[in-house]
Formats: sequence, C-alpha cells, structure tokens
Amino acid sequence: MNTDRIMPRSGANTSLTDKLALLVGCGSVGSELADKLGASGIGYLDIMDPDHFSVSNIYRHTLDQNFINHPKSASVAWHLTQKYPWIKSQRYTDYLLGLRSEKLLSKYDLIIIAIGSPTHERLFHEYISLSGAKTPVIYTWLEGYGVGGHAVLDVPSGKGCLRCAYVDTETGKRGLGSNLNFLQSDQNIVKNYAGCGEMFLPYGAISSTQTALIAADLAINFLEGHITESVKTSWKGDRSSAEAEGLTLTRRYENFNASLQKQPLYHPLSDICTPKEVITYQHENIRLCIPLAVLDQLSAHKQNTSSMPEAAGLLIGYIKADGDVWIDRLTTPKATDIRQRSYFKLDAKLHQKEVDECFDGSDGVLGYLGTWHTHPQSIPVPSKLDVVDWKTHDQQNMERQLFFIVVGLDKTSVYTIVNNQTVELLPLEE
Repeated sequence: MNTDRIMPRSGANTSLTDKLALLVGCGSVGSELADKLGASGIGYLDIMDPDHFSVSNIYRHTLDQNFINHPKSASVAWHLTQKYPWIKSQRYTDYLLGLRSEKLLSKYDLIIIAIGSPTHERLFHEYISLSGAKTPVIYTWLEGYGVGGHAVLDVPSGKGCLRCAYVDTETGKRGLGSNLNFLQSDQNIVKNYAGCGEMFLPYGAISSTQTALIAADLAINFLEGHITESVKTSWKGDRSSAEAEGLTLTRRYENFNASLQKQPLYHPLSDICTPKEVITYQHENIRLCIPLAVLDQLSAHKQNTSSMPEAAGLLIGYIKADGDVWIDRLTTPKATDIRQRSYFKLDAKLHQKEVDECFDGSDGVLGYLGTWHTHPQSIPVPSKLDVVDWKTHDQQNMERQLFFIVVGLDKTSVYTIVNNQTVELLPLEE
C-alpha cells in the first residue's frame, strides 16, 4: 500500500505522518479521540491510561467485550495499529501526574488529556507553567445528562491558559469549577444504579463521541498549523434530563449560543494572564488601565505622513472588582469605513459585531467602553465635533463610564465625561 495514494483517498492527511502526540486517558472520550486522531493520518500516537477495560465501559467505548479485563492503553494502541496501517503507538500505564518531566514532555508535538479530573489537570498545568515547558496541551471533559462537553487548547507561548477556564466571572478569583461548565457546581450529579455500590456519571455514547469530536478537531487543526493560539470550544446539549433530576444549569448554559465555535481561551480577569505592562490613567477616582500592547497598537495608526487618513475604532474592555477599568482590545479600521485626512465614519454594524463577539466569547465580561481615533497633530486637541459625539455616546450608555482616546503624533490623550463635561485622565507617574 502507498501512503501518498491511500491516505488522501481515505480522508487522512499525509502532512501529519511525522507528528507525535500523547493521549492521556482512553475511556469513553479518549477511545473515540484515539480513533479520530488515527483516522486523521497522525503518524505517532502514544496512549497512557492505568485502568483496565471493564463491563461497565462497553456501551460508550470503542473497544468490544473481547478486551474486558485487559489494560485500556494496550488495547486501544493495538486497535489503532490494526485499523490504521502506518500509525505507531506506544502504550503506558502511568497516571497524568507521572508526566511531570520536561524531558518527557518535550518529545511530543501535542498532549491531549481526557481523564475528567480537574484537580489533577490543574496540578499538571501548574507544573507546565512553572517548569517553562512549551508543549501545547488539550484538556477535554464532558458533563452528565447530555448537557454538553468542552475542550480547551492551551498553547504555552500564547495568550490564555487552562487557569483562564477556572476564573469566576463574578469575582475574578480562580475557583474549583470551570467557568465553561453548564451544570452548577456543588450538586450531586453522580448516581448509584440499583444499589450496586458503584457511583457513575450518567451520559451516553453520543455525548462522549461529540466531546471527542470537538477535542479531535482542535488537535488536528493545531497539528496542521491552522490554530496557533489558545482556544476553547464547547457543544451544548438538551437540558431536559438534567432538569428531571432537579439539577441547576449555569448562566453560561442559558446564554450560550456558540456550539462548536472556537473562541479565545484567554479570560480578561485571569490573574495569570492579565497583562503586566500597563499604563494607568486617572482623574480623581476614575482609573483606566491600558496595556502597553494596546498602546502600541494605537500608535501604529498615527497619521505621521501627509497622506495618512484618520483611523478610528471602538474600545473593548471590562471593570475589575476594585473598580479599575481595563482596555483589553480595540476594533481597528475596516475596509468599509469612510476615512479622510480629517474625517472618519465607522461602519457601525461591523465594529459592533466585533464587540458582540467579544461579549459572547467572554461570557459577558468584555464590553463596549468607548472610542478611539487619530489626529494629525503633535499634541491632539479634541474638536467640537468630537466632544458632541462623546457626550452623545455617554448619554446613550449611562450605566457605564466611557472613555475616549485621541492618538496624536507625540501624545496619546485619554478623556471621559463627568457631569456632562469633558475631562482628561493623566498617566500616573511610574
């Protein structure tokens, strides 16, 4: 058989034949993941799981009853090599925390963790962070009663990490429950069927397969180079079984409408991923924090040539528990904006669409905080038209403090509206 002919004809990708991944956990989700990764054309897929295949696994696993009482890792590895002729698979019976070795981790292009143990996953991630290991990791888990499943890709060199998925969106503190989850924490969600003494989480093969699919999709897209940043993705299922058990669903479940979409993993309230290089602007008790990366982005639009038209966009950010306002990102000029040397008109719908996507992707944390635009002046002075426009925006958004940035050639000025008057915020001394 010829790989260059058979693999593409079968839907596999020959560019993955030199990729080496490690799958930790080959239960219901992991076994499906192994199969989908094998089908993708990946050349090397090692399997790690300390458990044995049991009767209780049969109806939501890719292995059949011939493998009962056999090690899961060896069985899944053997199954892969029998089905996919060019894959190589080593099997291990270690636990996840036994992987805490930088030398061991560095041999893999990607590690995928499907063990459903948040505590061990967070401990492993802590080791990754402290050791400086650069191996990307996918963490994936499903929730009971068919309400959904999740997968996050954590790229160490990118923005956002696993701990972003554990930030409480109300307090900004890291908790024990993921902010991606659809079932409220502190509920008894396991069952003891017919008094047999074995506790289990109720879900069917459809749920485990769907969860494996979103994780496999992340893995394949990353290995193929289509994804380079940390992202998250979820699928949302039916609520009826959970509600029949008297379980409460989260606000994220109620508001979630982005099934299967890849969204940034970065959470702006994360104490780990919050930018450290920031300039704070202040007027009395009003404080605005702008990361240097955002200021650099603004500076890139300076009108430093006579032919450069005005640039403008919206400010997107959030308010921390201490009351400080943070700019997280900007919308930037669109091809459909009207831009002249001393005039601009935004394509409002396109810019607002970007704000709405940020709002949805951050579960309501990120929102509209004002506008920015450039002036072809060394020290920018807001025009009468600017001030009228700012006051209009302020009156339309009475529930929040808005900010307005004017980027000049030598100075970037920050303003807000207080009691219908324009005031300037000044940078704090270092």
